[in-house]
Amino acid sequence: MSGAAGRWLLIGAGVAVAVTIAAAIVTMGTPGQQRLVRQDERRERDLIDLKEEIEGWAKRNEALPASLAALARPGVRPRASDPFTSQPYEYKVLGERDYRLCAAFDTDSADVERNGGSGRDWRHPRGRHCFGLKLPEPGKVDS
Repeated sequence: MSGAAGRWLLIGAGVAVAVTIAAAIVTMGTPGQQRLVRQDERRERDLIDLKEEIEGWAKRNEALPASLAALARPGVRPRASDPFTSQPYEYKVLGERDYRLCAAFDTDSADVERNGGSGRDWRHPRGRHCFGLKLPEPGKVDS
């Protein structure tokens, strides 16, 4: 192989690598964007955990808790505030079985492709968003 052909082969390989890296960034987002997605996934998990704790508390006490602080018990203290901003998650009782949980998100989940994400029930826009939730019917298990 001549020097000129080797040089063109090296240039072509370099261009292919650069195009592959650019395509990966476009597809997956920048490292900063990925960090924001991971933070929002953590917030979603926190809200899911709070939902499960609220439902367990309501089942034991036959009513919704008055506040998230009421969920604390020996050995269990669900995360009631955003681990990245320290802002408390919002919880509000709306009725006998209805309540809402709110958090501030850094990304719009509709713009993010998730691998095994928490599901469509936890989709949210960027910014503050509230999820209207309802206790399962007595005797039924929420899926």
